[in-house]
Amino acid sequence: MSSRPVLSVDFGTTKSYFSKCPANDPSPVSIDFGDGRDGIPSAILYREGKMPLIGQTALDEYGDAAPGERNKMRLVTNFKADLPSSERARSAAADFLEGVLSMARSLHLDLEPGSRMVLFGVPCESDSFFRSAVREAARKGGFGTPELVEEPKGALLYHLKQGDIPVAKALEGVLVVDFGGGTCDFAFLQGGRAVHAWGDMSLGGRLFDDLFFQWFLDSNPGLEEELEAKGSAYFVHSLLCREVKEFFSRTMARDRTAAVSKVLPGYGRFRDMRWEEFLMRGRNYSPSVFFNQAWEAGAIPSRMDLFGRFKECLASGMRQKRIDPRKISLVILAGGSSLWPFVPDIIRGELSLPSDASSLPAGPVLLRSERPYTVISMGLAMLPALTERFAAIRMKLSAELPRFLRDEAGPALTKRCTIVKDRILAESGNEFFRKKIRPLFEEFRKEGGSLASLRRRLSEVLAAEEPFLRQSMESNFPLVISGLREEIRKLTAVWFSGHGIVAPGRDFSRTSQEENTEKGIISIGVPGIDGVLDILGGILGGIVTAGSAFLCGGSGTALLTAGPVGMAAGGIAGLSISWLLMRYGRKRVKGMAEEIALPPWLAAAIVPEKRITGAEKELEKAMEKYLEIRLSSIRKDLEDHVRTIAADEIKALSEIGGF
Repeated sequence: MSSRPVLSVDFGTTKSYFSKCPANDPSPVSIDFGDGRDGIPSAILYREGKMPLIGQTALDEYGDAAPGERNKMRLVTNFKADLPSSERARSAAADFLEGVLSMARSLHLDLEPGSRMVLFGVPCESDSFFRSAVREAARKGGFGTPELVEEPKGALLYHLKQGDIPVAKALEGVLVVDFGGGTCDFAFLQGGRAVHAWGDMSLGGRLFDDLFFQWFLDSNPGLEEELEAKGSAYFVHSLLCREVKEFFSRTMARDRTAAVSKVLPGYGRFRDMRWEEFLMRGRNYSPSVFFNQAWEAGAIPSRMDLFGRFKECLASGMRQKRIDPRKISLVILAGGSSLWPFVPDIIRGELSLPSDASSLPAGPVLLRSERPYTVISMGLAMLPALTERFAAIRMKLSAELPRFLRDEAGPALTKRCTIVKDRILAESGNEFFRKKIRPLFEEFRKEGGSLASLRRRLSEVLAAEEPFLRQSMESNFPLVISGLREEIRKLTAVWFSGHGIVAPGRDFSRTSQEENTEKGIISIGVPGIDGVLDILGGILGGIVTAGSAFLCGGSGTALLTAGPVGMAAGGIAGLSISWLLMRYGRKRVKGMAEEIALPPWLAAAIVPEKRITGAEKELEKAMEKYLEIRLSSIRKDLEDHVRTIAADEIKALSEIGGF
């Protein structure tokens, strides 16, 4: 990549824009040629015996000239579209570009191409003849042999640098609508490059200039003959009515119920212009005689619906190129005519976007700069600097990813998992045990009964409480995601913004193996409710089993066979066994231990308080271990997702640069 500063040119049909940018800093500026506006009209006025004039000066000179003076003038405009087929257009384009450099030098503007890398934008659908003509016109005009870059990429880069979209999103399906003064171009980009392009070379802002010119004539009867006599029609049409058109468009964008009136000093006035009449005139537009004469507009139909033509151009291109609207994640509006409020209305309708599509992070976004006419030249000017910056960002993101996961995402994950684990333990563990399980043990100790009955009652409570336990898991496990999603997104946004890029808006997700959900959708399944029930059942059943073992063997039998001394040493345990043996006999005690109805004093002996307390602690430890295992899988999924986002962004930074 060149280390020289950049000069970029958006060579337009009715107006051309020039921007320059430092070599290593993507901070472009649009050139103002002294009239307080971006760009310069693509017009050149040849005058007999004098130097040609260009831009607005050429239009003003021609518009103000008397009919006799115009016989010695030749105004050439709209030469861009005819570059491949007309030597006259190629000559005018070269002379215009040479005049731009001459004007810049006279105004002391630093626009010298010799010390800069020169980039010219070209429509995506332009063929090799058009591109060769642009290069040749630029060379003859003093710009050297420029690099040619497709214009939609300039619009994409502009919004990327502005932080309007993440880099990764710029690689998805992007529709760029460049609606300018002389053309209407559509381009579908994927991977930062145009894969489909189409448009209408005759549809553009100049048709709306003519619409307002006719509206002005209708509002001022007899003016047409006066303008023809004075030779002022071109001036009124191309300058004054264009300014009224732009004022009307801005007003309607704010309030379509407003009425607009405007005075054109020395010529007449517009009265009470309203949106409804504008729509009526646009749907029934016919080129004026003056328009056809001035621009030789043979390709313009005698009558057409301007809005319908724009809509059909978009829709037919989508059909012919087989572009699925669902694959369009971003729409960028460029060009001065995109300021018309009907443009986003039609696009939303054709792509089925809601009216507030720009506010939907997961859906298509519709973007337009405050100055859409400059985005292409300014975006192109940034290309070398952005490519170099993206290379540096790629290296930094790769190097910083382990630290980010360890020091930023890691603590957030740990904190959120701890909160959820503690809540589940409280609801499914301690709280459940104290309110539902402990009362059964205390009743058994107080009133006695069989171990089999205790086991059945414990099983029944466990079965009855299963919905509660399941609800607890279902409601609490998603909390790992709910707060963490926004927390990690904010951390990632801060990390990315530190490098001058926007964090992706992609959701954080975890999908259980049992679910068949689309990628990217958050779905936390119940992480093994059966495993939780097994833990509870095992611990509770263990208490009953231990009591049964106590009755039919183990320490009780050992004490019994130890004789009176051993029984005395065993205290209450020995007395319990003795009582059972004397009442039921050894064989029955061993065979029916759990079915024997125990008196309260014996029930309390074989299920002591410390065993119940121990079971509660055992349950808490087992549940905690179980939840750690489950949460660790969620933690890993989330960390992997952060890695994927960073990797995709790094990949996107590699692909978005270049020509």
